Amino acid sequence: MAISEAPGALTSATNGQLNASLHYLVLSPQQWVLEQIFVRPEQPVSLAVDLIKRFTSLAQAAQVTVKVLDPYAKRYFAQHPAPDLLAAHQLPVSGPHAVQPVDLNYHTEEE
Repeated sequence: MAISEAPGALTSATNGQLNASLHYLVLSPQQWVLEQIFVRPEQPVSLAVDLIKRFTSLAQAAQVTVKVLDPYAKRYFAQHPAPDLLAAHQLPVSGPHAVQPVDLNYHTEEE
């Protein structure tokens, strides 16, 4: 599957249906933030790896450092270190200082 590139996003689609996407923010000419990776449940996880590898190539070509917010991408970079790419002071993936999921409490008018 081909990866399409747009400012701030990489996507993979088949017949117009989105299979996977990676979103990133350009904070400055020197720093990007890998914000989120989405892979449709019926798609192989390897799509996420393909998107991360393409993102890594783009970031290295732009000579930027990257902060990673997406938990899957954090795990990927923990297993595939990229010290020249990753910015210092990344949030940890696990442990007491890791970012925890937010508990969303939706209220209805009936409450």
